[in-house]
Amino acid sequence: MSGRLEEMPGEEGYPAYLGSRLAQFYERAGRVKTLGTKSREGSLSVIGAVSPPGGDISEPVSQATLRIVKVFWSLDSSLAYKRHFPAINWLTSYSLYTDTLGKWFNQNVHEDWMRLRGRILLLLHEESELDEIVRLVGMDALSAPDRLKMEAARSIREDFLQQDAFNDIDMHSSLEKEYLIMKMVLTYYDESKDGLNRGIPVEPLVALPVRERIGRFKYVPDGQIHEEYDGILKDLHNEISDLANGKEES
Repeated sequence: MSGRLEEMPGEEGYPAYLGSRLAQFYERAGRVKTLGTKSREGSLSVIGAVSPPGGDISEPVSQATLRIVKVFWSLDSSLAYKRHFPAINWLTSYSLYTDTLGKWFNQNVHEDWMRLRGRILLLLHEESELDEIVRLVGMDALSAPDRLKMEAARSIREDFLQQDAFNDIDMHSSLEKEYLIMKMVLTYYDESKDGLNRGIPVEPLVALPVRERIGRFKYVPDGQIHEEYDGILKDLHNEISDLANGKEES
């Protein structure tokens, strides 16, 4: 590219001023005054799409972009092949606005939104570490708590992160519903972990009938979410209690 421009080449043949040119493009975002009437103001958002050869984000354009932007959505072809949409990789994506927006979410949605978000991300990161062990020696090599952790993370991926763009209800999700799904999955994990401590085997905890209702909660209309949420938590508590009572009787 630098040769065609008859300029001094930089990294991998790109112009040496690649980073500054990209910065000039992205700095157009912000509060702007439009042409015409002086009182006309608005906000301008810039969303750039970078498609590096072979999906390798270590190349110069991707790295220069990452040094500039504060939000990065990493589209993952492996997720798309698994029919997981939106195919955004939760391990490599990030936002530097978390601290600022976290206060808004805690004040306007629920006060423990950021705490639940942190637990969700931690489970997903721990799942990625355990997944390497599973690929080497199989799921049977995991301890009961780790097996339960893998199941909770799977529920997060399939019941919370995955959406159906062709479903009239799931294509749009309110913040209230998102909060209830996070709360529900983590409640399942916490109560099941408590069940393990009471001597319940992991297999019946993984196969609880109420998990089917948790998975279909995202298809519940907004007007019915609180009623369905209360019913799911009640059934979850009762099913785990039945397993514990059966364990004690045996």
